[in-house]
Amino acid sequence: MSIDSRWVKLRKAFARAPKTPAREYSLEELIGVKRRGKTGIAERVEPSETLMRRSELLYRLEPLIFSGVNKLTRRITCSKVYFSGGTEEENEKASKFFESSGALGLLSHLVKDAFIYGFGLGEINWDARNKTTITQIYPMEFDYKREGGEIKLDAEGNPEGYVWKKKGITDIPLAGKEVLLIRFYSLGEYCLGISPIEAAFKTAWIKLNLQEALGETVYRHGFPLFHFTIGSSTSPTYSEITPEKLKQAKKIIGNIDTVSELILPWWITVNTLKTGDVSTIHPFLELLSMEILAALEMPKAFGVETKGLGGRAVEEMDFEKTILAMQEELKRQLEEQLLFPYFEKAKFISIPRIQFTEYAPELQNIKLRRMSAYARHGLITRTDELENELRKQEGFPLKKRKRKIEEADKCIFALGKCPVREEEDMPLDKLSAFCNICVKRRKAESKLELKVRKGNGSSESQES
Repeated sequence: MSIDSRWVKLRKAFARAPKTPAREYSLEELIGVKRRGKTGIAERVEPSETLMRRSELLYRLEPLIFSGVNKLTRRITCSKVYFSGGTEEENEKASKFFESSGALGLLSHLVKDAFIYGFGLGEINWDARNKTTITQIYPMEFDYKREGGEIKLDAEGNPEGYVWKKKGITDIPLAGKEVLLIRFYSLGEYCLGISPIEAAFKTAWIKLNLQEALGETVYRHGFPLFHFTIGSSTSPTYSEITPEKLKQAKKIIGNIDTVSELILPWWITVNTLKTGDVSTIHPFLELLSMEILAALEMPKAFGVETKGLGGRAVEEMDFEKTILAMQEELKRQLEEQLLFPYFEKAKFISIPRIQFTEYAPELQNIKLRRMSAYARHGLITRTDELENELRKQEGFPLKKRKRKIEEADKCIFALGKCPVREEEDMPLDKLSAFCNICVKRRKAESKLELKVRKGNGSSESQES
């Protein structure tokens, strides 16, 4: 055996087996799945294409899931977005960046993907032609960087990066700072996210099958079935039914339509067969609907009839609290992955915070009553900053601060510039509350008292 042939055998022996291509599941296979089964460990770590396809299919087919996901997306992302907590200039700069980068426009799409696929994704293109932009990524084309099937970790134990597996294109590696990943539910340490539709899969599939069977039953048997009896044992003339008599009866029946009167010879009797009662299925469909809504954390009143408004009002208020919690989680992820890196890059001296305005009238009324109580008891007073903050929340144009005249900034006791009047034109009746605790006034009064004491002491010594 030659040396060359030996090397060929060794290369073949140590060569890696060809990687088996990922299986493409057809729509028929997914529809044929009746049971979801248990979630394997691999599905916790790797994005499961089968689960994502199931969720996407149910979003397209099941009306409650379709409308529920759309309503959740609208309620979370359609509130007005503004920035507060930073300087006036940097709040405005952060708001312009959030809009110009495309994050504001993509927000609803990423949140909807998070509900359907478990996570919504965007590629952050920093400094793309001197302008940061975000490109949406299809969740089924996304995964962690892996080595031998395991997620690659850096020295700190965090994922080393991600991979964008575009169809027909070489895999695109992405660093952590280049990915905006939105999710609301997770399982396991490195899970990309879980879709709430996954929890409703079995219930929704039973409901779809039941509705299909019910529709088929109504279509086939929703109306009474007629059967005809020709002749009887007591009629000697027609006791024997001949083919000619049957043809004559069929001809009469065939000429009857929906507007015809049913007129038959005396020897033909019309009878009806009782159809099945489908009304008993309605409570079961309501039960399935409530289970689907429970998986989506939607109020039951959204999908089924409710008697009385007391319970419905409580459910609606609880739903609004759920929306607020999801908005807080969305804010945290946007700030950590997109806004804070931008603030650091743009060298902000303050940290603007993203805010969502109150959407539900009930929550707006509660907040209005609370702030009225604060103002009534003197816990808050009107300032330009507070007024502009309220204007942001209500979507009103901001009030621009006017340039003040130096005379108007001076202390009314001639103690220099007033720190309160420098910030706002405040009337004297309100200014008096700040004058009582003013540091400059306290110091001036203490100096005056000291002089008076010294003067009284010298006069007493002269008299003695």
